[in-house]
Amino acid sequence: MLELLKGASEAERERLLALEATKLVDSPATEDFDRITRLAAALFNVPTALISLVTHDRQWFKSRVGMEAAETERGAAFCDHTIRSPDVLVVEDAAKDRRFKFNRLVCNQPGIRFYAGAPLITLSGHALGSLCIIDTKPRQLSDGEAAQLKDLAALVMAQIERTVSVGRVHEVTHMPNRAQLRSDLHDLALTADSGARVLALVDIMSGSQVQAALLALGLSALERSVRVIGGRLASLVGSDTTVYHVSETRFAFILNAGQQDEASVKLESLMAQMHEPFKFAGVAFTLEARCGALMFDPAADRGHDLLRMATSALVQAATESAMLRWYASEMDTPHRRAYALVQMLPESLESGEFRLVYQPKLDVTKNRVSGVEALLRWSHPVMGSISPAEFVPAIEKTAAIHQLTEWVLNAALAQNADWQRQGVFITVAVNVSAKNLEAPGFADKVREACDRHHVDPRWLHIECTENSVLTGSRTTETLQSIGKLGVQISLDDFGVGYSNIACLNRLPVSLLKLDRSLIAPIATDFRAWTLAQSLIDFGHCLGYRMLAEGVENAETYKMLVEAGCDAIQGYFVSKPIEASELLPFLRTQMPARLLLS
Repeated sequence: MLELLKGASEAERERLLALEATKLVDSPATEDFDRITRLAAALFNVPTALISLVTHDRQWFKSRVGMEAAETERGAAFCDHTIRSPDVLVVEDAAKDRRFKFNRLVCNQPGIRFYAGAPLITLSGHALGSLCIIDTKPRQLSDGEAAQLKDLAALVMAQIERTVSVGRVHEVTHMPNRAQLRSDLHDLALTADSGARVLALVDIMSGSQVQAALLALGLSALERSVRVIGGRLASLVGSDTTVYHVSETRFAFILNAGQQDEASVKLESLMAQMHEPFKFAGVAFTLEARCGALMFDPAADRGHDLLRMATSALVQAATESAMLRWYASEMDTPHRRAYALVQMLPESLESGEFRLVYQPKLDVTKNRVSGVEALLRWSHPVMGSISPAEFVPAIEKTAAIHQLTEWVLNAALAQNADWQRQGVFITVAVNVSAKNLEAPGFADKVREACDRHHVDPRWLHIECTENSVLTGSRTTETLQSIGKLGVQISLDDFGVGYSNIACLNRLPVSLLKLDRSLIAPIATDFRAWTLAQSLIDFGHCLGYRMLAEGVENAETYKMLVEAGCDAIQGYFVSKPIEASELLPFLRTQMPARLLLS
C-alpha cells in the first residue's frame, strides 16, 4: 500500500487509506448492499445500478444490477468524476458529452448514454466511490430524483459504516476497540510525518476493585461504571484525541509528543485526576488507575508490537504501585523467560531435567528425623539450573501446574516406597498450589498415586500455604477428602499470609509451619522471639503440632526447643540433599549434629 501512495496528493492518500480501512474491496457480495441496488434500479426504472468503490487504479463494484463486469479500469470510470464533488453527477447523454463521448464504455458495451452518480462520502469527508444508475438511452434526472439518489447513497454509506464497525467497536462503551487501534496504528505508519508519538495504556481499575464492584453491584452496574469512567478519561484526554477501549478495564490513546519529560507531565497530571474520588450509584470511589506508556516512531516501529510493550509498562506500574511507568526493553525479559519456561515444561519433564531433593525435618520431641520435604530442582541443558522461585510462580499461573504437581507427587511417592523397602519409614511432604486444590478430582489423584506406589497415605504430607486454602469452598472440600485418606495436611508459611484463624476450624490441618521470616531473627530480636513463642503456644492450645522453618544455628535451635516447638527444618539440621544421600545422612551425620543440643 505504501508504494501505491507514492505520488498521490495528500487528499488522495487519505481517501485511499479510508477505503482500505473498510476492507470492502474484493469482498463477497452481500444482500445488505444488493437490495439497495435493486431498489435503485426499480425506483428510477433503469437497467443498471451499481455501488462502485474507486481504488488507485480501478473501480470495483461492491454490488451490481445489469452489469456483467465486476470492475473497470479507473481511467474509464464515470465514478472517478463523481468522487471529485459532493453533488450528484448527471450525464444526460454521454455520446454528446465531451468528457465521455470517446469513453470505451460509451462507444462499446455496455453502451452507456445516461449516467447519474451520488458520491459515497464518509463522516470524515472522503469519497469512497458512488451509487450510480445507468441507462443505454439518453434521459434527464429531476431535482427530486437527484435528492432520492443522494438518500439512497446515504443508505449505502450507513451500511458501510455498520459493516466497518462490526468488530471495531467495544460493545460496552461503544468506543473504538483494540482492532481499530491496530488499524489506526497501521494507517499512522503510512501517513505520519516524522516525529515521536506516545502510546498510553490505562487500566482504570485494579483487579480487586473489579471483583469488589462485580460482587457488590453486579455485572450491569460494573459495565455502567466502566462506561462512566471511560467517558471521564476521554474528557480528560480531550476531544482531539481518540480513546480506544482495548479490554475490560483498559483504555489506550495516542499523543503527539516532543520529549518524554513533556509527555510525563501530561500523563502524570491525567492520572492524578483519574485518582480523584468520584461518585457512582451513590457510592464514592477512588480509582487505582495505572498507566503504561512508550515513545514510538510511527514509521519505524511495528504497530502490532506496541500494545504489548505498553502492557509491559502497565504491568510494571501495577507491580510497583505506581501511577505511571515508561516502557523499557528490559521489562520484556522476565515475561519472555517465564513464557519460555512454561513452554519447555512438558518436554523437560519427559527428558528427565527435573529431579527432587529432600530436606530433612527433625522431630524435636524424639530427636530423630521423622520426615522430609520434597523440593523441586530443574537443570536445563542450555539455561542451566533454574530456581524454583522463578519457574514455580510462572507455571502456577497456567494449567501446566497440574502436570508438574502430578509428576512431583508420583516421584516423591516412588522414592518413599524405595526407602521403605530399605527399612526407612518417614513421611515425605509435597507442596501443592491453590490451582491443584481447586481442580476437580485432585483428591482422587492423590489416592491413585498412593495406590500406584504402594505407599500408605499416612506417610504422605500435603503442604499448602495460608493463601492457597482461602481461595474457595472447593479447596476446603479437596483438603477434607485428602485428609480422610489418612494424608496429613500441613499449613506452610503460617504467620505471613492472611492468618485467618477461623479457617483452621474447617480444615483437617495437623501441622503449622512457622515461616523462616519469623524464625530467622529470634536470636537477636526480642519482639520476634516473643512472637514466635506466642505462636507456638497458640498452635498447641488449638491442638496443632508446630514446626519452625529456617533454623540455621544452634542458638536458634535451643531457643525453639525451650519454647516447646515440636519440629524444626533448616540448614542447622540439613540442607536439601539428594535421595541417595538420605540414608547415609541418617546413619552418620544426624547423631553428631544432635550432640550440639
